[in-house]
Amino acid sequence: MSYDGALFGGFQIQQNKATVQGALEKAMEVLFRVPIALTGASRTDAGVHAFQNFLHFDTDLDILPKHIYNLNALLPNSVVVKGIYIVPDTAHSRFDAIKRGYIYKIHNIKDPFSEGRSWYYPFPLDLNLMQLAADSLLTYTDFESFSKKNTQVNTFQCTITKAIWTLSGSDIRFEIHSNRFLRGMIRGLVGTMLQVGRGHISIAEWHEIVASKDEQRVDFSTPAYGLYLSEINYPNFLKKIG
Repeated sequence: MSYDGALFGGFQIQQNKATVQGALEKAMEVLFRVPIALTGASRTDAGVHAFQNFLHFDTDLDILPKHIYNLNALLPNSVVVKGIYIVPDTAHSRFDAIKRGYIYKIHNIKDPFSEGRSWYYPFPLDLNLMQLAADSLLTYTDFESFSKKNTQVNTFQCTITKAIWTLSGSDIRFEIHSNRFLRGMIRGLVGTMLQVGRGHISIAEWHEIVASKDEQRVDFSTPAYGLYLSEINYPNFLKKIG
C-alpha cells in the first residue's frame, strides 16, 4: 500500500486520531462485513508518507483480485492498496522484513508545488561533507544517539547498508536502507547531517555525536512531511493474488 501521511496522525491506530491503519481496517470491515485486525510492517509517524508499506492479517475469507478495487473505492484518496499476497501462516509483516528503505526530500528554492512534500531549506550546503558523514553510518551499528527515548526498544543496533545524498537541480534527497530503524532516527540523522553541511558541526564532532549515545546532541527538528517510507523487502515467500 501507499499513502499520503499529511492528514493522518500516524500509521498505527490511536484514539481520537485519523490513522492509516484505522482507515484500512474500517474499509475492510465494510467490505467483508467482519472486523479484521491488521499488523503493519512499519509504523510511520504523523505526517510521514509511504511509497510502499505492508500489513498482514489472518483470515478464512476467500480473498479475490477484485477486492483490491473494492477496497480502493472505500478508502480515502490519500490511501491506496496495490496488492494482496498469500503468505505462510507464520509470516509477520514487521518481524520478517529484512530491509527497509526511506527517502528524505529537501528543496533549496521556494516551490509552492513542493509544499507538504519536501522541506524548504534555503541554506548553502556542502554535500561532500554530508556524504562523508553518511558514508560513516555504514561503519556503525549502535544508533542510540538518534533514538527518541520516549519509546521502548530492546536494542539500538541497526545495520545500515546504504546512505546517499543526491542533488538534482534544487532538489536534495537522502536515501537510506537498513534492516531496521529507531523512532525518530532518520529525521535525527538528516537534521544533524544538515548541520555538518552548513559547517556548524565538523566531521570529527559528527563522529563524537554518533558515539556519544546522547540524543541531546542530535537535531531532530526536520519536519515529518519530507520523509517517505520507500520500500520494504522480504524473503521470497510472497504470492500475489491475481
